[in-house]
Amino acid sequence: MPPSPTCQVLITGAGIAGLWTLRRLLSAGYDAFLLEESAIGSGQTLGAQGILHGGVKYGLDGSSRAIAEMLRAQPPRWLDALAGKGEPDLSAARVNSSCQHLWAADSWLARVGATVGSRAMQGEVKRLEPPDWPAALRDGGHRGSVYELAETVVDVRSVCTALAAPVRHRILTAPIDAIETGNGKVTALRSGARTLTASTYLFMAATGNEAAVTALGMGSHATQRRPLRMVMVRGRLPQLFGHCVTVSPKPIVTITSHPMEDDTVWYLGGGIAEDAASLPESEAIQLAAHTMARVFPAMKWKNLQWATWQVDRAEPNAASRLPDGPALRTAANAAVGWPSKLVYAPALADLAASFVGQLCQPSSSSSSLPLPPAPIGSYPWETSSWISL
Repeated sequence: MPPSPTCQVLITGAGIAGLWTLRRLLSAGYDAFLLEESAIGSGQTLGAQGILHGGVKYGLDGSSRAIAEMLRAQPPRWLDALAGKGEPDLSAARVNSSCQHLWAADSWLARVGATVGSRAMQGEVKRLEPPDWPAALRDGGHRGSVYELAETVVDVRSVCTALAAPVRHRILTAPIDAIETGNGKVTALRSGARTLTASTYLFMAATGNEAAVTALGMGSHATQRRPLRMVMVRGRLPQLFGHCVTVSPKPIVTITSHPMEDDTVWYLGGGIAEDAASLPESEAIQLAAHTMARVFPAMKWKNLQWATWQVDRAEPNAASRLPDGPALRTAANAAVGWPSKLVYAPALADLAASFVGQLCQPSSSSSSLPLPPAPIGSYPWETSSWISL
């Protein structure tokens, strides 16, 4: 006979998806635990730029309109939680910026003017005059248009900390060595010499989900990877959050700013991170430096330090290259989930809670597992090796 369940629900992967799902299930009364291989947020979550996308940049050229509309519905729930008005209460988390900026050459405006105009009418976009531009654009040599986007940027680690704080005793270190199955169901998880069992299993571990996809016989089509090499530049830089765009749906660069000792780190995503994905670090940095000198021609780029961080974004497979929302693939008593973007985490948690609710009812019991608590992870720029050009 199979061993008796350790608890009702075991979740793997303490990134944003696993954390939000754990909080959602515990608030509903389920006896759930979250298992993490290394540290809370490590990997994709703490490698995210913290942007709560509202869909503006995805809808500008019309090619990703459905994605833009789905994203548009997500931030209000986050903002309620950040204000302490929602569940979970994230009022202890920090907001890095209450808005972003989008800048481009004026030739770009003629191509997307109608979309920008409609967004402006709804209060999502505001065109700025040069005196109101961020210092990096005003002093960096930008010539063109600048817009303010009503999209929040959060400090991701503080979000992870706020999500984890009340339930740290249920977020435990347990690398999963094997997923055992029988009669079409997951029967146990193996972690070292331990056998961990539950009524329901939720796999939310990004690239770690691939083992679950295989064990559940979902086929290789269920997931995809999109590689990135994020580039970081560190020094006495002004704060900037936003996107340098062209008529392509992919920004030339997406920039977020983060404190590090007495410096500011510009964390560079978008086109730079995708174009650098297949390059050695030295070539990736040279590419980024050349691109940034073109975007900010009046900025002094000497005496700055550079680093990179490489990651595969693990996502649900999509008919288009860009997933159109969170995904939960189910099989008997198990499900595999991907939020696709940070902002989709609450929506994925809802899907997971609905799935669990179909299999079992909340329990008054409260289990314990003899496993060590998982620590909070580090940001990529805190563990990188920095070089000067």
